[in-house]
Amino acid sequence: MPYDFRSQVRRQLELEDDARDLGASRYRARALPWKTEAGSIDEEANLPPGRQLLKLAVQPTVDEINAFLEKIGQQKAGRHHNAYPLLLLSDPAEAAYLTLRVLVNCAMAGSLLQTVAIKVANAIIENLEFNAFREMNRKGYKGYLKKQEQRGYSRQRAAAVKKLFVAEGVAITMSDAEKATVGTKCIEMAQEATGFFVIEKVKRAKGYVLQVRTTETLQEWFDKQHARCELLAPLNMPMVCRPRRWRSPTYGGYLTPRPGNRFIKQRNLAYHDELRNADISDVYEAVNHIQDSPWVINTAILDAMEKVWTEGGSLGGLPRRQDEPVPPKPLDIDTNEEAKIAWKREAATVYGRNADLQSSRLALHRDLWVARRFAEEERMFFPHELDFRGRVYPIPAFGPTPQGNDWQKALIQFADGMPLGEEGKRWLMIHIANLFGVDKVSFDERVQWVIDNTNELIDSGVMPLDGNRFWTTADSPWCALAACIEYVGMLEEGTSFVSRLPIALDGSCSGLQHFSAMLRDTEGGRAVNLLPSEKPQDVYMAVAGNAQAMADCSHEELVRLYPAISSVKLTTKVDGEAVEVPTEPIRKAWAGGKITRSIAKRPTMTFCYSATRFGMQAMILQTLRELDKAREEAGEGPYLGGVDNYQAAMWLSHVLYSSISLTVSSAARAMDWLREAAKVAAKADLPLWWTTPMGLPVLQEYKKTEGVIVRAHWAGQRVDLTIQKEGDVLDSRAQANGVAPNFVHSLDASHLQAVALRAKREGIAHIAMIHDSFGTHAANTGRLSRILRETFVEQYSGDVLGGLYEELKGQLGDELAGELPPPPAAGDLDLNEVLGALYTFA
Repeated sequence: MPYDFRSQVRRQLELEDDARDLGASRYRARALPWKTEAGSIDEEANLPPGRQLLKLAVQPTVDEINAFLEKIGQQKAGRHHNAYPLLLLSDPAEAAYLTLRVLVNCAMAGSLLQTVAIKVANAIIENLEFNAFREMNRKGYKGYLKKQEQRGYSRQRAAAVKKLFVAEGVAITMSDAEKATVGTKCIEMAQEATGFFVIEKVKRAKGYVLQVRTTETLQEWFDKQHARCELLAPLNMPMVCRPRRWRSPTYGGYLTPRPGNRFIKQRNLAYHDELRNADISDVYEAVNHIQDSPWVINTAILDAMEKVWTEGGSLGGLPRRQDEPVPPKPLDIDTNEEAKIAWKREAATVYGRNADLQSSRLALHRDLWVARRFAEEERMFFPHELDFRGRVYPIPAFGPTPQGNDWQKALIQFADGMPLGEEGKRWLMIHIANLFGVDKVSFDERVQWVIDNTNELIDSGVMPLDGNRFWTTADSPWCALAACIEYVGMLEEGTSFVSRLPIALDGSCSGLQHFSAMLRDTEGGRAVNLLPSEKPQDVYMAVAGNAQAMADCSHEELVRLYPAISSVKLTTKVDGEAVEVPTEPIRKAWAGGKITRSIAKRPTMTFCYSATRFGMQAMILQTLRELDKAREEAGEGPYLGGVDNYQAAMWLSHVLYSSISLTVSSAARAMDWLREAAKVAAKADLPLWWTTPMGLPVLQEYKKTEGVIVRAHWAGQRVDLTIQKEGDVLDSRAQANGVAPNFVHSLDASHLQAVALRAKREGIAHIAMIHDSFGTHAANTGRLSRILRETFVEQYSGDVLGGLYEELKGQLGDELAGELPPPPAAGDLDLNEVLGALYTFA
């Protein structure tokens, strides 16, 4: 059936109406993903407008309460208002928050004043009781909060809590009449402070009553805010016709206008006006080509995934249908403190995993629902937009997507196929090996690995659920299954087989690639595959090797060769006192090959994105815990033989940080210079502007935020309200910390856009882009590989850092420009060698 464009446009408009209706229905049903605190989901104060109102109203009400307390406190001895003793015991911010929360919920319903007043007093009293309980019995308080996380707060539960407070001696007793007096005073203060609420006399059958309601102005504001939230919550889905082409900062993507539709996500409104004066036609064209790529649901994968899920399995990394059971309590938990601590730690880990499982289940339900809805579509498209650095993202935030996780990517394939040909056959086999983690060897070895495992791959492609399930051993199991199915098709039909899979080519730690290229760093470039080689280089292994050399040194060699590492001091607390920990046993624990690629990978990956030494320590500690867990399940001892993992991770974080700086020194020097440049600009309170090689202006502007956190107890749980606003002054620390990752992200985004533009001009119509991963049909992968290297060389043929230096000098003015240090000198890497480096993107 021929593609009917007009019909698809009509269907797309219906889909967009449906997306808005679904979003509005979800919002009105209060099934809100942003709900983060305790209380009924029907609470007005829990919804975005209610929370915004609380943030606006708390501080004025706090000021009113403080004025009341000060006035009463200055009076001579005598009878004071009944509210005075209770508010004197309360934190004014907590009392204000609780008063307003009750008011927001009740005034919208027009509740009676006495009812609202008693609820206000009860909320303040319960909060005081919880605070007293916490002070008198911290252990019991923590235990209560942990149990309450799994329970609702019914009337029966509230009564049980009241009994607990009585038993603990912290209960506060007041008559309803006293509560009504206290609560009414709090309501009057909130009314005076905000002007949001009114108390009016309303005629009823038996006479007049006093009622609390919102002002007409506030009611109109709530109505508008709820309507706005409904519009802002559409369930954005793929499109069934080509997306509207981006032609301006606000025109493109879906066919019907979206509230706040922006080509680039940037909060500074002046930036969008400035963008209209910039020539970013190439950027528009590149993004339009990416979103023009047509896709379809891979129904073979969808069927298999639905069957696995329906049968309750967790095959291929899908979440389990059932929670993991909490380990039973030790029989001697009341007398064995060590066993009790160990059980609590293990139980907390299980609770955390179950929370992650619940989130994953919801995500899978959502993705399967979208996939089934689009399963019969002949083509679908993903409209795209940019973040403030120029990185390209699909607008649909859930469901199958080219930038999703393993199962989300496996659920889609190109709408149009291409015969493999001999070259495509080779790239399909390389792709399969990559998915199984066989990507540290040459292309020929990857092809041979596929040949050697052909029987298992066929079994997976023909009988994915009833066979040996070899595909589940892959690093990306569902994408591997999709590739196995195509491999079987290729074996049956030969090179004439029509393939629809995107074959991915990934950069080698791309941030380090970009820094090495811009500073012509030969050693760093070799480590990240910018130079030709017989097999791919592994920068993670190089970093691990350098770090291992430091650990394997004798103490004397460490002092002589690596004085910075030998001078690292570790401390721990003993009876509240800081005590130095000897580092030599820790160094010996890491000696002898313990610093592996997996331990070095995460710190190395995040180095050029301004990962701190402390952040690396957390990554190493996490890896050690994973290794220890695997060894425990295998009946083996701890990975480091019993050395304290926290201290071992702390020591190694210093070592790895130094090792990375040695391995890719250009990245370290470039990052240091960028941070210094940001500090100079921050002195003049100037944001950072720069232009990417594709001509896109980038604005980095982190402002200092001012705010306080109000902590109180509501509905039996502790709740937080963060009252925060962005100031007018730049945050110099955030500017310095953010510039290196943002700059390098803008450069990889620029390269991606250049690749998309070249692909269009060379007739490659189907592309799948994920920042530093690039995909197209197997038959076109060889051409895409060449385009990737050519555009990379073109981007860095000029002086990128020098260009930024000149841009910044022009922004700083003569006085501050003199404080801007020149960028680090470039090395002798010949970028033309990248053209022959087949593993730069592999």
